[in-house]
Amino acid sequence: MNDELEKSLRSALRPVDPGEKFTQSVLARVAEEQQAAAARQRTPGRSYFGRSARLALRWTSATLAVLLTAGLFTAHQWQSHRTRQGLEARRQLFQALQLTGQNLDVAYRMVNNQEPTGN
Repeated sequence: MNDELEKSLRSALRPVDPGEKFTQSVLARVAEEQQAAAARQRTPGRSYFGRSARLALRWTSATLAVLLTAGLFTAHQWQSHRTRQGLEARRQLFQALQLTGQNLDVAYRMVNNQEPTGN
């Protein structure tokens, strides 16, 4: 089984000459691309504008990325600060409720432990 599989893979993957027509079309396309590159180099104004536009786009993209990151970081910091404030307010509220409960217990004991006056 393995020998048959290996033979079929070797025959399927053996190099095949693409033919003269394919070679000519590849060479023609390479020549066209070289001519187009040479034409772009001969027109410095147009090429320069293309480079400066790409450079401006890169700087704009980088600036937007930095601003977005800074904005997200600031929003996260603000949310964290608000969470800490809320937790501190909650702690203070529980402390105040505990103190109030203790004072009410003292007042209740004072009122209920007094001897009734003889009326």
